[in-house]
Amino acid sequence: MIQVYIGNTEVVSDKTFTIKEELLATSSTILNNCFPKSWETDHDYVSRFFFPKDYSNCTIYNDGNLIFAGIVKNSGNIKLRPTEPKYCSLQILDYKTLLSEGETLDFVIDNKTIVEAINMVIDACSGYGFVAGNINLSNGTDIINAYSTLNKTPYDVFQYLADISQSKWFTRMIDENTVAIDFYSPELMTRANDIQYTKTYFENNNIIDISFSFGTRDYRNKQTILSDKVYGEIDTNENITANGYQTSYETTQEIGILKEIYVNGVQKTFGTMADKELGIYADFYYAPGGTTIEGDREYPAGTLIKVIYTPIVKGRQVVYNNSEISRINTQTGRKGTISRYETRNDILSSEELSKVGQSYIKYKGTPEIILKIKTKDTDLFNVGQQVYFDMPDVAQLSTDYMVKKKETEITKTGNDGVIFYTYELTSNYNSESAINYFDNQRNKTNGNIEQDKFITRNIDIENNATIHFDNLDIQEIIPVGDNVLNCTLNSPLIK
Repeated sequence: MIQVYIGNTEVVSDKTFTIKEELLATSSTILNNCFPKSWETDHDYVSRFFFPKDYSNCTIYNDGNLIFAGIVKNSGNIKLRPTEPKYCSLQILDYKTLLSEGETLDFVIDNKTIVEAINMVIDACSGYGFVAGNINLSNGTDIINAYSTLNKTPYDVFQYLADISQSKWFTRMIDENTVAIDFYSPELMTRANDIQYTKTYFENNNIIDISFSFGTRDYRNKQTILSDKVYGEIDTNENITANGYQTSYETTQEIGILKEIYVNGVQKTFGTMADKELGIYADFYYAPGGTTIEGDREYPAGTLIKVIYTPIVKGRQVVYNNSEISRINTQTGRKGTISRYETRNDILSSEELSKVGQSYIKYKGTPEIILKIKTKDTDLFNVGQQVYFDMPDVAQLSTDYMVKKKETEITKTGNDGVIFYTYELTSNYNSESAINYFDNQRNKTNGNIEQDKFITRNIDIENNATIHFDNLDIQEIIPVGDNVLNCTLNSPLIK
């Protein structure tokens, strides 16, 4: 029996609706022509209106088991003609939407392991019903450099933590009040039963169809990550001469981390502007990311102020998949580099910038096989699981896949229902769906070059991932096509 509730009101809608789940996207469903089930008692659909408030709770049950819980996000298509039924259509989003709609964060993650950082963010959004789920990371004890969450949503920070740990994260419904946050290294993901290309497997699992597509939708074997601001690898020693009347002093570079301050060789205390607001006394104060050091007094003209700090500079990280470059070179007889780049100004550590580049290459540096499976009344997989496809007839398809998407199509027949499940699995574990073919970062920002002007070029060293700290004035334009082969596996054993 299929039952749908908006708040405490049981409702009915069109006979067919679909629940869509995806690794990074918010799960959702649309209920068309929705109205309270109680209206079916007197069949008065005209004189009353039904339009629940936004953010009303919605729960969907199948034979008493909760299969979806979320909130009403939008409603519409309510007819006002006096003789028309006053139904409405509702867009329902699961509670994952609150990770990007809820309060933004405002704390710094400093000298914490990845697992500790994940738990910090979960604690910050626990008021929305989120709890720590399965956190199984092979590198969970790695230490994170200082990372500010200021004005970032929990969703943004979770994605950052997944990028630097090369892991996957997703939400999992526990009950109508609780949603778990799961983090997995791919090799530690829960494993579902193998998919088998046999008549018995098809019949036992009510398989309607299995199909696959093979392509390079978001492929790259060279990844360049740019950042306007990362911590420099070498500290700066800078001498500033006081003029006798100023209390604020400017450095030549932005200050990432202030290490030491000396006045005429005597070491002084210092703190951040936030410390100053808290009433903590120091001889000098600074704002991370700024160029100003504020003293507590005037120093006589000629006083030497020595500042030692880690500067913030521009960063550039290049990562290669050399085996893939060689493969394409051999197949095409041309240079095999397929390049993409992205600007990531949310990362201040050059080491973490490197990890993000490696993450892109790990999940997008090999061609992708997308496997689609459709079943009737048999729920085989959950989003975030991995499964092996045992396909001896096509050796290239015999590999591990990650369950990326799941659609549950429910068709009600009276109080009962027929359920069709459609799963999308990916061989390279790429969890993203959106593909920006027309990346506006590739546009020239400075126009044409005037006579006698020059461009500072970055020379990439093959076989290495190297950070370059200089002014980047040119970008490559690499056209990337969408070459996809679509095939369908209809078993000759199934009639």
